[in-house]
Amino acid sequence: MTRFPTLRAAVTALALVSVSAGPLHAQRGRDRDRDRDQGSLDTALTVRAAARLSVSNQNGTVTVRSWGRNQIRVQAEYDQARIEIDESGSRVSVRAVHRRGHGEVDYTITVPSGTAIDVNGLSTDIDVSGVCGEVTTSVVSGDITVQCTEGLAQIQTVSGDVAVSDARGDLDVGTTSGDIQVRGVRGRANIHAVSADVDLADIQGNDVTAEVVSGDILYVGPIRDNGRYTFKSHSGDVTVRVVGTLNATVNVSTFSGEFDTDYEVRLEPGTRISREWQFRAGTGSARIRLESFSGTIYLRSAGGGRREE
Repeated sequence: MTRFPTLRAAVTALALVSVSAGPLHAQRGRDRDRDRDQGSLDTALTVRAAARLSVSNQNGTVTVRSWGRNQIRVQAEYDQARIEIDESGSRVSVRAVHRRGHGEVDYTITVPSGTAIDVNGLSTDIDVSGVCGEVTTSVVSGDITVQCTEGLAQIQTVSGDVAVSDARGDLDVGTTSGDIQVRGVRGRANIHAVSADVDLADIQGNDVTAEVVSGDILYVGPIRDNGRYTFKSHSGDVTVRVVGTLNATVNVSTFSGEFDTDYEVRLEPGTRISREWQFRAGTGSARIRLESFSGTIYLRSAGGGRREE
């Protein structure tokens, strides 16, 4: 039985950065004097290298961009909420305290390139682009878009779509309900979902896993020699379109679906095609596992011209 990790829905607030506290304290004082739950905030914090930022938001949006300054600029529009910013050593956290469980905050945060980002929320859309640092996100309901990461990227949402591109390191993505699109990974890719279509392309790592309960999986990219690739869907089609030469030992498992391939299937002597079987293409150095309980499995050459029906 394939097990899928439970997605954490808890909202945490953690953040890192070393700051010049003058502008921050001044802004806090003005907010206390106003004593209101609706308005805007705009403050800039001077930071050292290797900064880390954490944002916690119950409802609203979080947009993060990068610039060439050694400052983190926090802009926010809020309603029935209060913004708290805490700094400790090389850490900064930005947190929204909502009144009576309601309220909404829309953040636009600009950080130095390479800043590590942690974003958590309940009903929150997240867009992190051009920062090119470590990224960790966890939301209950919301779409997540991440462009350019460096190091580990961990993306989790219970209900929402995920789009990741230019991941320069290992990538972990999980969702219960929502589609996943990944473009360009230079490390390990580990994708898990319950109800989702998964679309993967240009994965340059040699360890790729995509597993869903209900939904289709599409992988377009190279199968690297000595690599390990696993694509499993209980209810849905699995399509692998190989860019370049295929040298792999392929394990195929299906209960009521079909297997359709461009490649010559060479079975070991005495092997019969049944619900689970194995064949070799080329040198057989890579390992590919293709599983679908009730869908069709396609193994294609990307240059072959044939399309899935």
